[in-house]
Amino acid sequence: MICRPAFYILLIWSCGSLSGQSATIHALSPDYAGQSIQITIAWNPFITFPEYSSEVICGDKGEFEKLIPLPSARVVQFETGIYQAYLFMEPGFKYEVELPPYVEREWDKRISPFYQPVSVPLKVLSRSSLSTGERIEGSKDVNHAIALFDSLFARVNQEIINNRREGKNSPTDSIIMQLELPFSMDTSTFFSEYRHFRYGILKLNEGKTNPDQISQDYLGPTVMEWHPGFVELFRALFKDFTFYFSRTPGGQGFKNLVNRNQDLRQARLLIQQHPAVWSDTLADMILLQELSRLFYQGEYHKEAILIMLDSMALDPVAPRFGVYAAQLKEKLSSLVTGHSPPSFNLKDLNGKTWSLDDFKGKYTYLFFGTTDHYGCMMEYPFLQSYVEKHSEYLNVVTVMVSEDESKLEDFMRRNNYTWLVLHFNGLTGLLDDYMVRAYPTAYLIDRDGKLLLSPAILPSEGFEQQLFRIMRSRGEI
Repeated sequence: MICRPAFYILLIWSCGSLSGQSATIHALSPDYAGQSIQITIAWNPFITFPEYSSEVICGDKGEFEKLIPLPSARVVQFETGIYQAYLFMEPGFKYEVELPPYVEREWDKRISPFYQPVSVPLKVLSRSSLSTGERIEGSKDVNHAIALFDSLFARVNQEIINNRREGKNSPTDSIIMQLELPFSMDTSTFFSEYRHFRYGILKLNEGKTNPDQISQDYLGPTVMEWHPGFVELFRALFKDFTFYFSRTPGGQGFKNLVNRNQDLRQARLLIQQHPAVWSDTLADMILLQELSRLFYQGEYHKEAILIMLDSMALDPVAPRFGVYAAQLKEKLSSLVTGHSPPSFNLKDLNGKTWSLDDFKGKYTYLFFGTTDHYGCMMEYPFLQSYVEKHSEYLNVVTVMVSEDESKLEDFMRRNNYTWLVLHFNGLTGLLDDYMVRAYPTAYLIDRDGKLLLSPAILPSEGFEQQLFRIMRSRGEI
């Protein structure tokens, strides 16, 4: 498992953006010749939603240079091969960087919804001012200092965790003082805040200080959801907050406020009474985190959560939190019956591009499968029978995961299958959007393009009979 310090998290946002600023990154690594690099700047701290996204293709010598819009300091990510490299960038500078040795991501990792790329810092060789040309060595850039601090932090943090497991005391206050000595003269506000939040992690792992006090002393007094160090400490302090809070005398009514009443005002007030919560903005941050987590856990009604998020979007504690809530609602509702499923554009075996809009007017059975999974093989004859018997009112659309398109074509031809095949060759985010955790997975979409069954039962489990019942209830047969 890859351990991810806070600095690795894709969470930088600024609410006071200045237009027209940018930074440049340049790299030359021969083993990246012809390879693509996806560049992103994350935004919403509750879901993966990029503020900026662009792809660059390295030249024949493995060189690329990219101008990145950067209204304020950001953590920028560069995903390529097995890596998700990161770099703290400030507007007005050009960064010469060294890429890690290229390692191709294997096919099984490209199609796995559980795959996590290897997170690594980009090594800065130099940083130059775009206006004056003044250049400093990479060893004097803040990225170098952060990488050094992280290496020291990881070691002492593990020692504190081990001591706690073994029942030993850790001189955490002295450790923090020692960690701070090499960096106490650093003038970077971001790095100073970063260290402060990380010290809160040490105090939490030590286990001696009440988490409520850590929230007051290390997380507060200002919500900084744009800062990765803040987010890491926030998540550690408020993990499963409602599970524990709703079992206390002060939080017992929370579940009813969501499920029965959808009362945002009272839910906010209830959370603000918790001793670790020092502002209404922090209360809303907790609400957004918990609603996104509770959505898939069964105890809370999905429609109730969506109503709560809609209320948060319309009545936010701060404008940016209204945007977060609206985006989170859109993401969560995308697989709820009655809502539009996630959009996509995929090509069939003839090279034609299809989207979900192309299937409106009929029911659409959307099936995710592979050419070599036994469970999928059992379902394919049923799909063919649907094409032959029900094509007047049912589209059978399969998203087939296959590394080699020619093998997919051969598979369809050998078996005389004629249902529509859309070739999935690693499109980023699609499997996650449809929560494909195993093959096969299926959905039923109605004639208007809304989800009707999410997920749908498989053909061998009686999908055909279920479709007839739905059509009969609607007076269609």
